[in-house]
Amino acid sequence: MESSFHYNSSFKPQFKIGDYFIGQESPCFIVAEAGVSNFGSLEKAFQLVDSALNARADAVKFQFFNTEELISADCPEWIERMKPKEMPISFIKKISEYCKKKGILFFSTAHDLKSLYELAEMDMHCFKIGSGELQNPEFYRIAASFNKPLIVSTGMFLKEDILQVLNILSASKNPEVAIMHCITNYPVPPKDANLKMIQSLKSIFPGPVGYSDHSATFDIPAASVLLGANIIEKHITLEKNVANAQDWKVSCTPDEFVEFVASIRRIEDALGDGEFRLTEGERKSIQWARKSIVAARDLSRNDIIKKEDVLFKRPGTGISPSKVEAVLGKRAKTFIKRDSVISEGTIF
Repeated sequence: MESSFHYNSSFKPQFKIGDYFIGQESPCFIVAEAGVSNFGSLEKAFQLVDSALNARADAVKFQFFNTEELISADCPEWIERMKPKEMPISFIKKISEYCKKKGILFFSTAHDLKSLYELAEMDMHCFKIGSGELQNPEFYRIAASFNKPLIVSTGMFLKEDILQVLNILSASKNPEVAIMHCITNYPVPPKDANLKMIQSLKSIFPGPVGYSDHSATFDIPAASVLLGANIIEKHITLEKNVANAQDWKVSCTPDEFVEFVASIRRIEDALGDGEFRLTEGERKSIQWARKSIVAARDLSRNDIIKKEDVLFKRPGTGISPSKVEAVLGKRAKTFIKRDSVISEGTIF
């Protein structure tokens, strides 16, 4: 039963990764997922870092694995496919150093224990745990033992799987955990993105919740901000239509990533705080957008103002229509031309 997966939550609603606050009302933490799109090339990795930096992403992430540790010999076609994308730890260290020099946060997803331990020796800001570790409790326990923030993807997870992982992490006493809604499909059809899952995750987990995107466009992950995503991870690629690869199908080019980040920041600005108040722009609009009491006919001096003598028209520089009862029955102090605004100074 689901109740067996209830956990004693000590997870923090907000924590820091590097200099960034994650969760609660903090700005969305935007991750450029370089993944394996550098195809083992250090030069291309640097280009991806530069592209992420130019787009003003908060972080750039690469995937790190040892092919033989990750894939069984029973799957030679996948070994053949992944081996050229593998990077040695020396490359990961150089990418990390390059990111530090450039001023962008770097972290990595380890896909096997050997790679995880190697990353741990680098004193990473955080660790990303991919969706493929589902039903691998040892991996979660070891990752949690390094006492660094964890970002956990939940692709292919059912609710009981998520609760079980949270139970493991809670027992590991690592309170700095974020979980990511994710659909493991390349690309994800819009009807399958299920962004409302972000709210469902927030209902069972007190920590930051994000969205790890695999859609073909960037409007869907940008929209996740509206559902409360605290972290958004989107793939970035230097080129598309790449043979023997699938990440490019769900990736932004460098130019697209610029607009992707900008769209998220625009949405954040547009959300506001929900308080009732007039903006400065609205205050300026009052004069032309609101209405005033105007004369429906020429009014001579001493004419008594009746209901049929007034209309309500723009601009809003005169007496408000809400005060019409106070105007009716008063007299014109001077001649008031038809269709002119009636002001306090023209009646008595």
